[in-house]
Amino acid sequence: MFVYVWKSKEGIPFYVGMSKNIRRPSPKSVGHRNKACALSVQDIGADNVIIELHTVPDVTAAKLLEQSLIAQYGRLVDGSGTLTNISAGGEFHEVAETTKNLLKELWADPTHRAKTITARVGRKRSLSETTKETLRQNLAANPNMKGWGERNGKDADFDAKRIAGIRASQPKRDEKMRDPVALALRKARTSATLNSPEHKARRAAQNTPEYRAAASARKKEYWAKKKVDISS
Repeated sequence: MFVYVWKSKEGIPFYVGMSKNIRRPSPKSVGHRNKACALSVQDIGADNVIIELHTVPDVTAAKLLEQSLIAQYGRLVDGSGTLTNISAGGEFHEVAETTKNLLKELWADPTHRAKTITARVGRKRSLSETTKETLRQNLAANPNMKGWGERNGKDADFDAKRIAGIRASQPKRDEKMRDPVALALRKARTSATLNSPEHKARRAAQNTPEYRAAASARKKEYWAKKKVDISS
C-alpha cells in the first residue's frame, strides 16, 4: 500500500491519498479525484507537482497514515489547512467481487486482451523521474522487497508465509492436475512444442559434442561454486 502527498513547487501540500496501485500517486493520473484537486494539478502542472511517497504494509496502516496526514495539514473545506481533500480520510473503496469477476471474464476474452496489450505497447509511462527515484528509494528500504536469495532460509516470517502459501494452494493445484480437460490441454501443448520446427532445430543445435562439452563445463563450475558457498 502507498500513501502519498502532493505538494506545489513551493512545498505546500494540497492533496493526500492512498492506493494499492503504484501508478496512482502520479499527478498525471488525476482522474476520479475532486474538482479542486484536479484544478490544483492543472494550475501547478503535473510535472511540477512534488510527491511525498510513503510505503505501508497494509490497508489499515494506510488509512491511519492518511488520516494523520490530513489532520496534520488541514483541509480547505473546513478552513483548517491547504488540502483539497473533501473528507478526513481513511476511506478505501474495495472493488466488489462481482466487478472483479466481470473484469476477469473480460480479460479472458482473447480479442479484448490482444486489443488492450496492443494499446499498451509503446505507451510512455506517466511517472516522472522524481517519482521513479522516490519509488526506488522506498522499495530499497522496504524489507518485504528483498530478493529471494536475501530472504529464503534467513527470514523466518518469509519462510513461514511461503510455506503456508504453498500448502494453501496445493489442493487447488492437485485438483487442476487431475482434471481430465486440463490434462488433455497440457498434453496437446507439450506435443505441439515437441513437434514444432523451432524445438527440433534447437534440439539439433544442442546435439553436438561442442555444446555438450560447454554444458558440462557450466555444470561443473556451478557445483564447484555451490560447494564453496556451503563450506563457507
